[in-house]
Amino acid sequence: MPSSSVPRSASDCSASGGSASGGLVSPTPDAEALRPEHHPRHLRPADEAPWREPRLDEPPTATGPMHLPTLTGPLPVVEDHVEQRVRVTALMIAVLTTISAIGPLATDMYIPAFPQVAQDFAATPARIQLTLTAFFLGAAGGQVVAGPLSDRLGRRVPLLIGLVLTLAGSVGCALAGSADMMLLMRVLQGVGGGFGMVLARAVLIDLAHGPELFRILNIMQGIGGVAPIIAPLLGGLILAIAPWHTVFWVIAGMTLISTLGVLLVIPESLPVDRRHTGGFRQFLRNVGALLRRRRFTAYLLVNAFSAFALMSYVSASTFVVQDMLGYGPTIYALMFALNSTGMMSMAFLSARLVRTHHPRQLIRVGLGMVALAGGALLTASLLGTPPAWVVLPAFFVLVTAQGLIFGNGGALAAQQAVDMAGTGSALLGLGFSFAASSAAPLVGLAGSASTLPMSLTIVAGVALSTLMFVLAGREDRPGRGAPTADGAPA
Repeated sequence: MPSSSVPRSASDCSASGGSASGGLVSPTPDAEALRPEHHPRHLRPADEAPWREPRLDEPPTATGPMHLPTLTGPLPVVEDHVEQRVRVTALMIAVLTTISAIGPLATDMYIPAFPQVAQDFAATPARIQLTLTAFFLGAAGGQVVAGPLSDRLGRRVPLLIGLVLTLAGSVGCALAGSADMMLLMRVLQGVGGGFGMVLARAVLIDLAHGPELFRILNIMQGIGGVAPIIAPLLGGLILAIAPWHTVFWVIAGMTLISTLGVLLVIPESLPVDRRHTGGFRQFLRNVGALLRRRRFTAYLLVNAFSAFALMSYVSASTFVVQDMLGYGPTIYALMFALNSTGMMSMAFLSARLVRTHHPRQLIRVGLGMVALAGGALLTASLLGTPPAWVVLPAFFVLVTAQGLIFGNGGALAAQQAVDMAGTGSALLGLGFSFAASSAAPLVGLAGSASTLPMSLTIVAGVALSTLMFVLAGREDRPGRGAPTADGAPA
């Protein structure tokens, strides 16, 4: 019998020497064919989700004992090494979620204080607005540095470095005596915030796999995704009872608590044998390698263009609700809080549904909801000023739907970057940030005179996000973009 054939019975097995390498299979079987997702359903491990996504760095035994299928039943394969995984606890998720939310909170909690800061520093409003730009630049630089640095050094040390930078920048902002010092400290605070946004996600990608990763990222999204939306409201509440310096002291306190949390409960999640070497050139090669992974890039853009649509709402909603519809600040605040609650609730629901439904099914529903909301706003805008009974429900549906998109889209992209989780997390954050920041200028083209620019940007965002989603689905087809035995995309 040829060595590559499979014996038909136990007697055949004994006749061929009873050795898996001698008679059952060839000494070098096709590793791709032996991956768990290619097993017949009745041979898969019992705890494996029906939609389970393959990981690029995953050995064939990653989700349980692997068996070679034969006509007489599955034969176990002796494993040489099984990676010991750290269990992701609720406390770890809370610490990492808080860290990921510090950057967005530091970005927007300070916005309501612009008039007070300008008055105290005798500076122009345009100069104070530069402090927001300074934070964005620092955060972008922090994300670019943190991802590849953590792929080389591990996650824990760079995470602590980022928290120390955030703490120093926050204290510096609170004590700043001039606009120039405020600009410098905001850059420093942004760099630290960028570290936290990237590395909190990278730690979870290292520790959680399969459906657990999707569930945890949905939970993180449910809490952290609301941060940039409610931050101006929190800042306004603080300013109602305290001077603007208090905003930065609150951020400093959150950062200090998060630092203690990392020291006490967050382990090093990247083993030494999985770390990368090389400098900036290697980082550029890693970025190029990730962007050539079509599924990674497609899901990255699904999230980025969804963020573009969401930030169109964030940028224009105050003008639409207060200036065009005539509601006061209290009604606007209640609407904002209701929409944020809807997004958070949908993300938590997604964390439960992902156990039984493929994440693409949930994203498809979310994109459909955004398309419905955007279409309603655009149609009403073309007919004149949209009435409240169109605008307010459309805003709620638009925001709530993001709870189905961001966590699942990010996790699907992360599945394609597990071998470079830090760099992949940095690219996800940068794509999200750049798309979101580009929405505001487009929405403001007509000022507060029309909802048409806002409606067009929302529709454009969901259309491009849907296109990327369709392209990602094409790459998910068998034989396209599938991981090969060496972990690279086909």
